[in-house]
Amino acid sequence: MNLIEIQNRIISEKIRLRKKSKNFVNNFKKIEKYIQKEVAIIKESKDSIIPEIEFEDISFKDQTIIKDKVFKRGCVIIRNVFDKKKVIELNEDLDKYVLENNYFEDQKKKIGIDKYFSDLKSGKPQIFGLYWSKAQSEIRHSKEMETVKKWLNNLWNYNYKGKHVFDPNRELVYADRVRRREPGDDTLGLSPHCDAGSIERWTDKAYQKIYNDIFSDNFENFNPYDARYRDETIEFESPAVAHVFRTFQGWTALTEQGPNDGTLQLIPIAKGMSYVLTRALLDDVPENELCGSKAGKALSINEKYHSLLLEGLISIPKMNPGDTIWWHPDVVHAVEEKHQGKNYSNVIYVGATPYCKKNIDYIKKQSKKFIEGKSPPDFAPEDYEVNYKGRVTTNDLSELAKKQLGLVDWN
Repeated sequence: MNLIEIQNRIISEKIRLRKKSKNFVNNFKKIEKYIQKEVAIIKESKDSIIPEIEFEDISFKDQTIIKDKVFKRGCVIIRNVFDKKKVIELNEDLDKYVLENNYFEDQKKKIGIDKYFSDLKSGKPQIFGLYWSKAQSEIRHSKEMETVKKWLNNLWNYNYKGKHVFDPNRELVYADRVRRREPGDDTLGLSPHCDAGSIERWTDKAYQKIYNDIFSDNFENFNPYDARYRDETIEFESPAVAHVFRTFQGWTALTEQGPNDGTLQLIPIAKGMSYVLTRALLDDVPENELCGSKAGKALSINEKYHSLLLEGLISIPKMNPGDTIWWHPDVVHAVEEKHQGKNYSNVIYVGATPYCKKNIDYIKKQSKKFIEGKSPPDFAPEDYEVNYKGRVTTNDLSELAKKQLGLVDWN
């Protein structure tokens, strides 16, 4: 669709969505009160409000308390997933991979290809367009990560009318990038946003079904962890827009990092998306706009329309090498504007991508890119690694990894 067609679509869908409510203004005000209370709780909390659990504890059956917190906050830190010494070695290995293959020289030649974050307040942070390094592969395809992602997937309600929306115990791997942020950097943050669709959240039929309770005055009944229709969404075709269903986005810390180290920020309100969705229907928003969000870009969360919600934005607590953090695809996140620490703030991005048709369809396309050493389908075609030394190939993969990458079938 061209711009005029997209704007007309927005106008017609906003009319449709308003009619779902008896009074869409009152519906927003009800949600606004909920957000006000949640923001107050976040601001008044003396300790970190983000739930935490040790990796060795996630196999325990009685986890009601931690699970309830995750359901409420939409995020969780899982500590000590990987051995600290091993992760430090992988970080050093990744550094060698970058330097020995002259990544920085390659990057200068391809500036401007990746435009996904170009409309956010900040530009592209120090996220490297690398996908197939040994360090990334070892983290993604490890037994520890498989255990973690099974636990995360099983937090969702994936059963509907006797059918599984996805298989929580079979995990596919969505190849993503790495962040290597230099100490002292004060220009390359990332302003608040959501991935997994921008204007699609209002205009796509599957997304409208997902959020039906929000638009229809039943906000209290909305369950962010109901997987129905999440595997049926159709995203706009654009480089760097996720075409998979992730139960959680996440990353693994390669270095020690915490507040003021140029690290992750979250708004830990699982139902926070309800504020964003209903805010766009109010009369002060132009009829052909959705609070600044644009097709093919990250979902914009900004001061002009979302100032209340942004009051709940907090930096994550200190993370150590081998710790992981995970957040729901509806949770607003950002990267701190300034890195005031003394060391690199490095992470490997790994999401939880369960076995379902939507994800299988993507993985089949991704597997071809893996074999060629090219950038995955969801990302700008920078293709740095085609001739890189040390790039992981099929011969380096375990049987589990081959299944997760769609190179062999699951039994």
